[in-house]
Amino acid sequence: MSLLGHVAIGVATARLITPAGKPPRLLRARMVVLATLAMLPDIDFLFKAHAPYVGPFAHRGASHSFATAILVGAIIAVAIKLRGGRRAVVWGLLATAVVASHGLLDWFGESDLGVALLWPLSDARFLAPWHFLPNPSWPGLVSAHGLSVLALELAVFLPFWLYAFLPRRLIVPRVQS
Repeated sequence: MSLLGHVAIGVATARLITPAGKPPRLLRARMVVLATLAMLPDIDFLFKAHAPYVGPFAHRGASHSFATAILVGAIIAVAIKLRGGRRAVVWGLLATAVVASHGLLDWFGESDLGVALLWPLSDARFLAPWHFLPNPSWPGLVSAHGLSVLALELAVFLPFWLYAFLPRRLIVPRVQS
């Protein structure tokens, strides 16, 4: 689980889709919603005690699949459409991409537990040939090793965090004409 990385994807995406000049509360709300969606696949931790470690509903199983990301995006699109919202399909696709990013980041994580990206078509779990993203674990997070892993993860995702939170004038300087 790339804790800081998943959240960084959500907040950077919110910044990307929120035009300059919009109220700061809109940006903050989008950051919270998209960061939550980026972390959503880890909901499988709630069921960890009830699912076998290697089954389709164990960690990095069905909740991390592209099918789940598509389902979440479809639910969001339908909900927005039913409420009369505009651009429901765009928001559904955006939600799908943010949720799917979770499985892809975990695919690159330093772990021997693969990701069931193709569930329900396949129960196979996949790992990238390169494992370069830190994988902090909850039990040891508040230890010297855990904090060093978090620091490494922060360094890897620092460009996303800077993009999300630096003032726009520092990111895209205005050209004098």
